Order: sequence, then C-alpha cells, then structure tokens
Amino acid sequence: MKKPYPVPTPDSRPFWNGLAEQKILLKHCRDCDCVFHYPRVTCPNCLSSDLDWKQASGQGTLYTYTISRRPTHTLFADEVPQFMAVVELEEGPRITSTLLNVPEDKIQIGMALTPVFEHNEKEKITLLRFQPADTALRGAAPSAAEDKPASASQLTPEVLAYIGRVSDKVRGYPVSAEEIRRFCYATDDHNPRYLSGEDIVAPPMFVSIPFDWEVPMDSLPEDGTPQQNDGLVFPPLKAKRKLFGGYQVEYFQEIRPGDVLTRQRKFLDIYERSGASGSSVFMLIEATYTNQRGEKVAVDINTIINR
Repeated sequence: MKKPYPVPTPDSRPFWNGLAEQKILLKHCRDCDCVFHYPRVTCPNCLSSDLDWKQASGQGTLYTYTISRRPTHTLFADEVPQFMAVVELEEGPRITSTLLNVPEDKIQIGMALTPVFEHNEKEKITLLRFQPADTALRGAAPSAAEDKPASASQLTPEVLAYIGRVSDKVRGYPVSAEEIRRFCYATDDHNPRYLSGEDIVAPPMFVSIPFDWEVPMDSLPEDGTPQQNDGLVFPPLKAKRKLFGGYQVEYFQEIRPGDVLTRQRKFLDIYERSGASGSSVFMLIEATYTNQRGEKVAVDINTIINR
C-alpha cells in the first residue's frame, strides 16, 4: 500500500501542470474578472463559462492553520506533526496546503508566505507547499528530523520473534437479543433488523463485543490497555502509549441470539516507521471468530501504533 496522491482531472490538469513548471495557475472569469480556486467549469461569482487561466504571484498570507499530531492514516505516520494551513493568495483565493521549514512557535496568523514546489518524480506529481517569506523565520520543521540523533531500532530479534504467534482460543459470553439492542442504542443504529422481531441479527461491528469483559481500573497498566485473557502478550517495546491505527473486517456468517463465539488472535506483522516525533512500531493483529458450530463468522485486523 502506498500514500495517496492527487489525481488530476480534465478541469484541474492545467493547475497541476503549472505546479510542475513552478507556476500557480488560477481559474479566471473573463466576464466579471473573478479569480478563483478550486478549478471548475463555471465562475462561482457570475456563473459564466467564459474562463481562462491566470498565473498567480504565489505570495500569500496564513489565513488559519491547525497542527495534526496524529496521522490521519498509518501511511502518513512519518509526517507528523503536520502543519495544515489555509493560505490566502495575493489574488484573493484561499488554498489548502501545508507549512514547511518553520518552527511551531514561529507560526502566526497573517504571516507572509511563499510557495514551495515539491516534486515527486515517482508519482509524476508536484505538490504545493508554503514556507515563511521572511527567511529569518525559517528553521527546524517537521521535516528536520534528520537533525536529531538516530535512535536504535525497537525491532530487536526478540520483538520480531512475535510475528506469527497465535493466542489461545477464547470463548465469549453467549450473545443475547438484549445485548444486541444495547449495542445498537449505544451506536445510534436503529435498523429494525437488529432491534425487533423474532429473527433479529447483530450488526457487523458487534463481533468483538462478547469478548469485552469488565476490567477493574486499578488493574490497568500505564497505557490503559487491559491485559487480554487469551495469552497473546504484546512484545516488549520502549513505547509507553498505544494508539488505534485502523481496522478492517470480513464477515462470513450472521451473528444471532444464542450464538457463542470463539476468538483466536495472531500477530500478522510488526514493523517500524520513523518521523519527526520519533519512531513508531506498528502491530497488525488478526482475529478469527467462529461460532458454536465451528463455522467461521468473521476475520478482523487491528492496527496498533506504539509510540
């Protein structure tokens, strides 16, 4: 799996071609002289379709920003923290981008910005970023992780030996119609198939609920993750925090009241990624669920990020 990149459309292709030539091209209305972004086929001001392209100076100011300290996807874990910004161009339009080459404490609303054209030869696309126009404000940024001394990898032979380990088989508590209804009310799911009638079934996301046992607060470890009773022990890592990094599931059978599910988990993969805030270890854990008849009900994969 690779990072997603913009895919030019017929309407936006001149904009992306312009970035490849280190130019910012904006749509321009010949009738009302409106300059706008994002590219579209009619003017948002007068609805005219008599449009052409106008080259912007590239200069702008920071309209607003936010700092993303957690990756929106595991593929972007090496880029956090990200300085997500809305830049108001000199010509008027606002464009969403990211800030580079600026320390967090130097970012200010209204600061003057200048473009950075970041070309990716492999993807054949150029991305538009921004940095402070004042060179005195430029400095260490999220991309400056190379200035920090490299830390030793957490993927020791002992940790890697956990890949392929399988837990004990654990039986969950019996599924009941009342438990299904409680789950639906808690998740605001009012599908009548889950709530009423003699033939109700559980919604797909219910599959792990029969394995959620109450755990006393004083028994929780430092990271707040309860120790599971299926024998699947996490590898010894320096990271003190565990974050939920993603979930995918495939279903094979419906879950009904009276079913008793059994779960067995397995470490599919353990790998490491480094970013500006240090290294993170990703664990992919697969769980297979069967019912009392031995039929496969579902298989899910959880991604856990250790930081």
